[in-house]
Parts: sequence; C-alpha cells; structure tokens
Amino acid sequence: MRVLGWANDGFILPHVARVLGIHMPAEDRNRLRTAVATPFVLCPNHPEFFTDWMLDKWLTTRFAPRAASWANPEIVNGMGRAASWLWLSNGLVAAVRGDELDKALTYSGECLARGDGALIHPEGEVNWDNESLGTLRAGAVRIAQRGAQLAGRHAHVVPLAWFIRFREDATPGLQVELDYVEQRLGVLAPRLAGPAQRLGMLYEHLLEREARPYDIDLGPRTDGFALRFERGLARAMERLSTTWPQYRPAVLPDTPESAARAWRSAARKLAAPSPDFRRHVTVIDKMLRLVPANVHEPTLTQEQVSERVKRLRLDWLRGTLRDNVTRFVPRAAARRDVFIRVSEPVAVEPETPPEQALDAMRERMLSALSRARQD
Repeated sequence: MRVLGWANDGFILPHVARVLGIHMPAEDRNRLRTAVATPFVLCPNHPEFFTDWMLDKWLTTRFAPRAASWANPEIVNGMGRAASWLWLSNGLVAAVRGDELDKALTYSGECLARGDGALIHPEGEVNWDNESLGTLRAGAVRIAQRGAQLAGRHAHVVPLAWFIRFREDATPGLQVELDYVEQRLGVLAPRLAGPAQRLGMLYEHLLEREARPYDIDLGPRTDGFALRFERGLARAMERLSTTWPQYRPAVLPDTPESAARAWRSAARKLAAPSPDFRRHVTVIDKMLRLVPANVHEPTLTQEQVSERVKRLRLDWLRGTLRDNVTRFVPRAAARRDVFIRVSEPVAVEPETPPEQALDAMRERMLSALSRARQD
C-alpha cells in the first residue's frame, strides 16, 4: 500500500495523469478527518477513468490507508494476475453481483466496524462529465447500513467531489487527440478549426452514420446537432415501439432521451431478446453516451471537449493496442489541477431508507462540486 502511495504521489499523478496540483482547504481536510473517526464510507464523484482511481489513492493514503475501495470487477479481476494481486493488496473490492454481493458487503461492513472504512463511487460508472452527477446507486448506503449493524452505532457516508481543470492551454493536445480519432473513424475535418468545432463535426458524422442503416431522417445540418439528435432519437423510439412492442417498458417517459433510457434499462433486464432489438438498443446506448448533459450549450470549455473525446474513444475506438491502453489509462491533453471539497457526512442507521440517504448524498455532493468549481 505504501509503495503504491509513494509511486502515485511522485510519478503516476504528475506524469501519467498529468495532475500537478491538488487543492483541498484546511476546513475540508478537518471535516474529513472528523468523519473518518467514525464508521465511514467515502463517496466521491466519478468524472473519468484512471485519474479517479489515483485520486482515490491520494485520499486514502492521507486519511484512510486501510479503506476497502470498491471497483468494477473488470478492473479488479480482468487485467491479469499481476494487476489483480496489486489491486487486491491495495484494498480493492470487486463490485460483484448475485450471491457474492452479500460477502462483499459483509467484508466492507467489517472494515467500517473496525475503523478502516470504505470508499465507493456512488455513480457506479464513469460519468465523463465533471460538471454534473450521474444517477447515484444505493451501494454506498448498503455498505454503511451493514457497517452500522456490525459496529452497533450509526455510520456515515461522506459526500465529496473533485473538479479537474487544465492549468494551461490544452488546444495543442486536443488537436493531436482529435487527429487520431478522426483518422480512426475515417472523418476528414479542417485542422484549422478549433477543438470544439472539430468535435461538433465528429458528432454530426457519427449521428448520420448510425441513422443511415435504419433510414432515419435527421433533417438538414442547418437545423443544428441538438435538434437533429432529438429528432433521430424520437424516430428511433417510434421504431422500437412499432417493431418490438413486446419489449416496451412498463413506464415510458414523454421526452425522447428519457424514453431511450427507459428502453435501455428494460433491455438490460431481458434474458434473451431479439438480436436485432439488442443491436438497435446498443446503437441508442452509444448515442446517449456520446452526448452528455447540456447538449444545448452554445460553447464548450476545453475540459468539456476533453471529457467528450475520452468518452467517444471509449465507446467507438477498439482493436488497437493504443485504443486498449487508452480505455484504462486515458491521456490528458495538458497539465491539470484538482480541487477537492468535502460536505457534511450523512448519518446512516441499519434501517435508514436508502432513498432518504441518497437524496441527502446527492444534494451534498452537488454542493461540494459547486464549491470545487469556484476555485
């Protein structure tokens, strides 16, 4: 654990993740020290791969060196025997499902009861948007409930958030990144355009490419990407309802994006759906992931462009060694700073309603993120 902590501070964060400064005011450090003196679950946001893991390590090295850190089973067990040994020796717990879940909850609850605590990203999956939160899942609350039960006292979930900001102009690095992505996707865009404009052209190309096999009319490009995206999504929803009514979700929201998410959620629960239906939903899922929140924003920051390019690469570029490495260790376009803020902990008893705790967590995580962004 200590060796990885030293390597993280001295090499991985500054030279691999390109994080040169981590800013956490004394008030937030003291709030966190007070929280970890009780049975606790640290709950940070999850805006990107790899850097988040290293920030987790930065935090736990200083405040909770023996915390059980939950991670995707693909990370804990899917990167080879040596990597699995490294992760497990550093306290990672595979976020398993089914019969093994109760064992993982009990192990983490025991960590809380003896004062070591746990860490989990309550969004579950990477959000790829450092200015918003995804849907929070109940895992953190369940760990806290198990810890409270075993400790015989209430536990705390500790909402915290970090905001990652470039400390220099990222245009050169973003242009190089976009050169590679365009080449792999077969898109020709003028390099004289800025990164945000080139990203917009990539969005248009991918939207048209995915709509073409299904004969979906998007309308002219002059209508703008946001309108064409919503139009295509609405027509794709009509196609799903007409062609596969047997898979229709029980509750179908009115807006195209919400309806698409409902179809996606329903599809994940089906044991053996039609292959054509699954392919159709897979395309919709990729488009939903391609376009994050705030699609109607007229401008994008360099951080937002970088997040969207990383997300695009994750979903659309596969097959080469470079792509496979980038899936787990995305390269930052420029040097960065991280701003961390900690909100007041949320007390959790064994019988605390999960929805109540999640509502409080979300409110306080958003507050921490807002304060981090202001620096």
